[in-house]
Amino acid sequence: MYNCCWPYMPYMDMCDDSDLERMYPEIYRRVYPMVIVHCDRIERQYGWMCCPSNESLNNACEDIYENIKDCLDEIYAKDDDKCYRQFDFGRRRSLNDLFRILLIRELLGRRRRRRRRRRRRRPGFRY
Repeated sequence: MYNCCWPYMPYMDMCDDSDLERMYPEIYRRVYPMVIVHCDRIERQYGWMCCPSNESLNNACEDIYENIKDCLDEIYAKDDDKCYRQFDFGRRRSLNDLFRILLIRELLGRRRRRRRRRRRRRPGFRY
């Protein structure tokens, strides 16, 4: 009898992703749920193929920053790294860039999720 890979074999390694997900910084874990909420709101208002304007992305970034600015000192106080301490001057702009990247990435991921649909094959065709 030969060993063969069953279709469910790749799912056995899904538990290993949790190790990588724990490596995300604390700010990502706090910001990403807010990004999902804003993407849900954009998707609900304009549809899933919407291309938001710069103004709507700026408004979403400002809203996320206003919600998280009180927690920033707490987040950076936990980390002893000196690299996080450099965000005192110009912190708002760099964080808004991070928020914009996360928003665009999430919106693009939602588009790809819906576009990839398999075509139904007729029973007689095997190619």
